[in-house]
Order: sequence, then structure tokens, then C-alpha cells
Amino acid sequence: MKPKYKKYKIKKGDTLASVSNILGKPTQEVKNFHNIFCDHENFIILDFPENFEELFIYPEYSEVDLNPIPKVFFDGGNKLLFRPISKKMNYGVQYTIKTGDKISTMKFDTSVYFKRKNQDGMCLFEIDRISKTFLNDEETANIAEELAEKVASVIYPLEIIVDNEGKWTDIYNYDQIQKRWENIKTSILENYEGEFVKKYLQISENTLENESALLFALSKDWFLNAFFGGIYINYSSKYSCNRAISFPILPFCEAPNYAVEQKIDEYLDNYKLISIEQAGNLNDDRAKLDFENNLDFPYYAMQEPPEEKAFGKFKARYFLNSTSHCIESMRLKSSIDLEIPKSLEIVISLL
Repeated sequence: MKPKYKKYKIKKGDTLASVSNILGKPTQEVKNFHNIFCDHENFIILDFPENFEELFIYPEYSEVDLNPIPKVFFDGGNKLLFRPISKKMNYGVQYTIKTGDKISTMKFDTSVYFKRKNQDGMCLFEIDRISKTFLNDEETANIAEELAEKVASVIYPLEIIVDNEGKWTDIYNYDQIQKRWENIKTSILENYEGEFVKKYLQISENTLENESALLFALSKDWFLNAFFGGIYINYSSKYSCNRAISFPILPFCEAPNYAVEQKIDEYLDNYKLISIEQAGNLNDDRAKLDFENNLDFPYYAMQEPPEEKAFGKFKARYFLNSTSHCIESMRLKSSIDLEIPKSLEIVISLL
């Protein structure tokens, strides 16, 4: 005998309107059908009664009909909140740098730890390197690479301040870094010698001599710019927005600017993760020759006639935990077409 009805188990957050939408039926029809079979306590008048557990529905619905793909939960309109958790997260990081036909890779593991919020409501994070750095799958092999790794170790653990959009804004532990530098510098001088070593130490000293100089140097750090790029923003009703993103693909001038569209998939993916995509093109006042000459301003672009425009692309995809909104993995690629084209791909994933 064909059943007269099926039962839909009420989930947290369900309303008459939301369940009617899942079933594809008008709310009045869903309510009237349920009221035929229910007892007096579960009779629906305007919306579900308090402690409502089961809804009588038409018998033709399958389990698939009743369990749609879960949607992303937004906080206050269409804003995705930044919700750091006090848990050390370890990530594997890989850079693939392409300059013309030359390709090189850099790999290392790093940890990200949310420590607390300060009095202004900003987040304090600790970033640490937890592995050696591998260049083209090999450990440091010459003096220059060894010195670079030793000087880099001065920076970590690095404590940074991150705003409510997830964008890093400042250094928090500069005094500790300065003290570490004095110890590392002494060790280097005891174990290395030569004019090259002295020059390298002087360059490093200039970078670390004050907080502003170090902040400027770290503004070109690829991991910090990719991971703490400020992705927790408001979206339109179409789950997208337009943004200006600067990314430091070039080492000796201000970061090129890209105009991108940022889109969030309103449904979780097959792994129950939130997916965010950014895609766009170079949108900078500087001409190709300005970038070639490492200029921070559009000198050649302002000439008559103006120099050739530069072109480039930017694309990134982030996968976030649907509960904590923490990044589980991401891939970013930026490029700029100069006389010798340059591109950078960054892959970051939980270990």
C-alpha cells in the first residue's frame, strides 16, 4: 500500500519558508498538508511551533530531495567573518618562479598560530618556519644561500597584526627580532669571513635597522601577502565583488596592481569546504618600461606618446573550513609580461 506521507526531520535553523523552498512548494500548501496528519501540538499556524521535530510531507520525495547541497553560512548580510582559532596550523608552501624560460622552485613548511586579539580588536598571529628551505628540491648549497637562510631565521617566529578582513598590517615583535639579529650576526662573523659576507651583513643590517625598514621588506613577502590577503569581505547578492589587489611579483619596485573579481561559491564543495576565487588582469598606471626600470610611479606612461602598456594576470583560489573559516589550502598565480616575462605560482596546503 502506498504511504500517505513521509516525514522530514527538522534541522537547526529550519523555518516553514526555508523547508518549503527545499520542497519546491508554496508555504501554504506545505502547511496544509502537514496539518491533515499532525496532532494538535504540532499544528502549524504561522511557522513551526516551538520544539517542532517532524514535518509531514508528500510521499514522493526522496532523501536526495530533502538533503540539498549545504550552503555557505554568512554573518550579517553577505559578509564572511574572519574567525581565527587558537590552534597551531602547519602548512606546506611551494613557490614556482618562472623568469623567461627559467623555472625554479622553493619549498618550506611553516606554522600559523592565532595568539589573541589586542585592545583594538585586531588579531595577533605568530608565523614560524618549521623546516629548512629547499631550492629546486635541494638544501642550501653555497655560502650565499646559507647566509640567506641564517638571516631569514632572525625574522622567525614573526608576530604580525591582522585586521578583521584577514589582512596583515604591521609587525608586533620587532624588539625581539632586533635582539635575535645581534646574536645571529655575531655567529655569522665567527663562522664566515670575506668581503662578500661583510657586504651581505651590511645589507641585512640596513633592512633590520628600524621597524619601518623591516616592514617595507616584509611587504614583499609572498606567503604573508597570499595567506593574509584580506579575503573576509562583504559580497553582493550575486556572491561577488570587484577588488584592487597588489601583489609583489617584482622585487625592486612597488607591487603591481590588479583589478580582480572575487567570487564565493554559495554552496560548499564535495569536501564541505568554502571556495573563494579571485581572477583579473593587471590594472596599473605604470607602463611596461616603468616596470622594466623598477619605477614606483608612471614616468614613461606619462610621456608623449606614452610607452607600451604592461599586461599581466592574477588568479587565486582559496578553500576554507566551513566552520572556522580558516584556510585549508590555496593556490595563487600572478604574472606580468615584460621583456622577460615573469610569473609566480604559490601553493599552500595544510600538512
